[in-house]
Amino acid sequence: MLREFVTAVQAHPGTTIAILGIAAALAWAGLVWHKASRELKLPFLRFEDGDDSRQRYITDSGTLFKVGYEKYLRYGQAFKMRNYIDELPPQVYLPLKYLDEVKSAPQAKLSFPYFSLLLSINRPADWQSVNPYPIFSYIIARLAAKTTGSAELSRNDEWLGIMISVTQTSMGAAHALRASWPWWTRWLARYVFPPVKKVLADRARAAEILRPILEERVATLHADDGKTERPNDGIQWLVEYYHARGRGALLTPDLLAQNQLFYAMAAIHSSTAILLSVLYDLIDERHEHIKAELIDEIQQVHKEFGSWSRQAVSKLVKLDSFMKESQRIHYVGHARVTRAAKVPYTFKDGLHLPEGTMIQFLHSGPLRDADFFEDPETFDPWRFLKKRQEGDPNKFQFASLSDVETTFGAGFHACPARNYASDVMKLVLVYLLTKYDIKYDSDTQRRPPEMAHDSATMPSLATQILYRDKSVSRGQPTASTA
Repeated sequence: MLREFVTAVQAHPGTTIAILGIAAALAWAGLVWHKASRELKLPFLRFEDGDDSRQRYITDSGTLFKVGYEKYLRYGQAFKMRNYIDELPPQVYLPLKYLDEVKSAPQAKLSFPYFSLLLSINRPADWQSVNPYPIFSYIIARLAAKTTGSAELSRNDEWLGIMISVTQTSMGAAHALRASWPWWTRWLARYVFPPVKKVLADRARAAEILRPILEERVATLHADDGKTERPNDGIQWLVEYYHARGRGALLTPDLLAQNQLFYAMAAIHSSTAILLSVLYDLIDERHEHIKAELIDEIQQVHKEFGSWSRQAVSKLVKLDSFMKESQRIHYVGHARVTRAAKVPYTFKDGLHLPEGTMIQFLHSGPLRDADFFEDPETFDPWRFLKKRQEGDPNKFQFASLSDVETTFGAGFHACPARNYASDVMKLVLVYLLTKYDIKYDSDTQRRPPEMAHDSATMPSLATQILYRDKSVSRGQPTASTA
């Protein structure tokens, strides 16, 4: 990579001064990070069994998080630990007592951005093996495209492919860049490094796809006679927002593409992972009797309402409780409420964060803590239903926010689409539970182990399941033969 860098510089000697200027700026930024690390007066948590390597943090951080929670966070003490991205300062994990202050802190001080249609699936009479992850990704992407994009985007397979792949290509490019390029050369990667060029090419293609849609929406807006019904989707919302403020010219196809792809990164794979995780618990042999209760609830609610309106979905209280308990036990990711100090920041109790410090809360710690949950290692499907029945029925729902359960974040940056995501996942599960028999395609009928990478955790993405038309097990004609 250094050879490519030198060659590029020789081909463009006029850029040498600019390069030196950029290098100097980056060196200054590096000193800021180093200063932040040195000034952070917190206990440093590390592996103490002889292997404290970067790779260990990528593959086994969960073990260290458990130690950090029991040793420090439970007692109100923050700690720092190595960031697996070596050139960045240590990560800081804060106890829950700081959550209210972090939620209310202005963006100028603690910044979040600075931190960085059910498908008609075939219904076979015999068991068929399938990997559910790509199917779920496609379903969620299509629904997201229709809601936050436009109806035509939800039918464009090229667009859906970009939406689904953007997270993997972006993260893959970032990891490859960090592994093979010195930090002070990375600005050049967009010109010569294929993974980064792929990310930029996808964004450019996304802008091309969006251009005619954006131009049509703007033209319609200017020609609006007050009688034409406007589309009700994400692109229209953005067009109207920018034009109402006299900033319509700023909404270019490229900016619209950035907005759409950012949403895709935030929504598709997180929702898909949660949906997949809940499905794994549903078909676990230890929960067979629970699945029967959920199907009975679905049938009763459908009989009462006749269709799946939002009001009807809200009545699926057992399914909601099951999903929330599934995420309590099998959470997607250890860390939540990530922020970075744009300026030096001091909490009310005197804890000081130097500029550049990255902080987060250990989402997974309280979820297995007996101080918050009775018998926390037991999967109790009706745990949160009982809490709703005994207390406030509007709390303890799957999409609810609390200081302990931060699946959807907290404060200003809590997921604004969490209720929508909850409804979508429930509808997918209703469809699967009522239309198909489903089981694992393996010798064991128990949930497979999670995948882990640094603070990220995911349900297995390679697991195969078997499915067939449910009417077969009932002795009824299948949809294809009826």
